[in-house]
Amino acid sequence: MKQIITTRLMHWKKQWISLVFWLLFPLIATISLTMITDTVQEDSKVPVGIVLEEETAAVKELTEEIKAAPFIRMEILPEDEALHNLEKHELDSVFIIHEDFEENIQQDNRTRLITGYQSDLSLAYSPVKEMIISYVQQETGRAKAAFTVKQLEQQYNGQENWAYEEIIAKSKSIQQEENLLQTDLSFLETPEAADDTSKLFPVWALWGVFSFLSTLLVFDWVIKEKRSKAILRLAFSRWSLKSYLLQNFMLYMVILFAFDLAAAGAFYVMFNEWISPVNLLVYRILTSMAAFLFANLFKNQFIYYTVSFAFVLVAAIGSGALLPLESAIQSKWFDSINPLAPLLSGEYINIWSVFMLLFAAAWLFRKEKFHA
Repeated sequence: MKQIITTRLMHWKKQWISLVFWLLFPLIATISLTMITDTVQEDSKVPVGIVLEEETAAVKELTEEIKAAPFIRMEILPEDEALHNLEKHELDSVFIIHEDFEENIQQDNRTRLITGYQSDLSLAYSPVKEMIISYVQQETGRAKAAFTVKQLEQQYNGQENWAYEEIIAKSKSIQQEENLLQTDLSFLETPEAADDTSKLFPVWALWGVFSFLSTLLVFDWVIKEKRSKAILRLAFSRWSLKSYLLQNFMLYMVILFAFDLAAAGAFYVMFNEWISPVNLLVYRILTSMAAFLFANLFKNQFIYYTVSFAFVLVAAIGSGALLPLESAIQSKWFDSINPLAPLLSGEYINIWSVFMLLFAAAWLFRKEKFHA
């Protein structure tokens, strides 16, 4: 193996730029595309101005609810500046939370709590207004429930003597425990969709596609080695062609897996995304085997590159890694042959993995053309 490494290092001296590029390509491309899409998502949010005439617990809670909305980019501004930005169409709408907001909520007074402004170019004023109204009605509903409890306590001479704040806190606790305002529904035999709205493209799905492509392109060494005149010297050495290719295969796979672990660490630090090392190892083994066996079928590098790009594109679209759409292409039958399945879903056993093992066994035990 030492001589194999020495020989391979001699090859890499002439090709180190392309090798390093394709080894780092999945990491760099995933980070770049993720950052770009995050920026686009942030810029595509509706800019809404909020003016606060008082700063109380109820107002703070309302602004946190508005800020948490996935389609809103909230800005807290003075009234003059907010209205001026609305006139310049830098804001889609402006909402002024009036003074005594918390007091009016507690007294079940729903008049003139919030004033909204829109321009002739406001596109999302109505949905944002309805969302804010729903939050306010939620708060007034809690306040009304608290007054009802207090009245019942006085009517029936209750001894608990619940405070207003305790009733509100209990109401929020029940809402969180019982999930009163948000419920996931699914039909019979229909899997629930994962709620992942934080990123347009999942990090590991992107990396899986780019990694598969880079692995195919790195393994063009198989075509180069088989076309090299130096390969004829193996007939006079202690290595067979099969042994020579296998040792190089193991060397490349170890290097690729080392870069995979580096990518996993980078994604965890940057995006707080983690994946099981077992999933990563199985995916690396299967993709390396696929690239090795696939490269053995070609003699022309250009045709190999063209087919590799087309194959990865079909796999990316069909698996839903790049286009998560419920379509005829992305169907259950494709899941069984999806090369990204070991990485994305942890399904190690499917038609793809079985075929890879069978083809690898067929190549391993086939009769060689020559042997030293």
